[in-house]
Amino acid sequence: MGQARLEHTASAYGRVRVILKPLPRRPPRVPDELLSSWVRRLARANHCSVEDLCGYLGLGQGRVPERMNDLGQVNWARLCLGVQQTRDEIEAMTLPDTSHLPVQCVSSDDFQRCANCASQTIGLVLRHWRFSWSLTCENCDRPLVARYPADDLSDRLRVRAARGAAVLKTAVHADDLRRMRRISRTFDALKIVGLEYPTSLTPRCQFQRSEALAAVHVCATRPLLGAAILMCGNDRAFWELRRAFPQLRRLIEKMRKQSQYLERRLPRQQKAEPAPKQETQRASRPVASEGALQAARLAISELGSDADHHALLARADDIWKRQKLTQSPVDIL
Repeated sequence: MGQARLEHTASAYGRVRVILKPLPRRPPRVPDELLSSWVRRLARANHCSVEDLCGYLGLGQGRVPERMNDLGQVNWARLCLGVQQTRDEIEAMTLPDTSHLPVQCVSSDDFQRCANCASQTIGLVLRHWRFSWSLTCENCDRPLVARYPADDLSDRLRVRAARGAAVLKTAVHADDLRRMRRISRTFDALKIVGLEYPTSLTPRCQFQRSEALAAVHVCATRPLLGAAILMCGNDRAFWELRRAFPQLRRLIEKMRKQSQYLERRLPRQQKAEPAPKQETQRASRPVASEGALQAARLAISELGSDADHHALLARADDIWKRQKLTQSPVDIL
């Protein structure tokens, strides 16, 4: 390593004392750069392998550290001297420990990046690129690009995803375990009623991640209303939720009562429309429930999940009437 090589000198007791010198080439850190990214750039600048550099700096096991809990066996005196950084500065380059959270929201791989910043610095990885709530680059304010981007992502879903990202960021920074458990339960409930959502909030697919973040916003602002809308006209989902979460039966009963109330209120307009003679009332009921569900979701997207309960119902009734007149499907995304 040139001037940074180890010099062995004999001590007064006959033992070997190791003297460490700072690395001769230390490229400056990019704001919010991940520690593993900087270590790889250090190795490239000093013409050595990443494994050899980790051993030289006392990082142990030759593994590039990324999270705070990866620094347990670090020789801090050796590391700080070699890179000429303080312990606080080095720890600030690691990812936070979120293993205690019930939902994975910090990625272990590069599931997204900023094309602009990555093109200016070879091998650059910033910390916030690993956070599921990060949608734009904090250094250049450009949108982050997912590993598998979605070109046809609707503006409505983008807005919902941004709101969910803000909710998630606040919950993680405040270490709000109660809200994070609520988010985790919502994903479990969505799977039981038949909707596919990823268990992680950091999927490589941009569309899946946007849907998951949108669900975070709904469950955090109006969790009971969102669950009740999903359960409208679906008794099977109610019993499956009871079996899956026996400790939450009171809460599930409350959700069912609210869904029954919504089911009575939302389809009112369809009674004024004469049903086709060839269809029985029993056959038309599932269609009415699905239309009511779509109308309720669109009302929430327009007025916001924190809008007045009666205003949401009135708007859903209006959408339902307009849908029946035009006979066109309602876009719920």
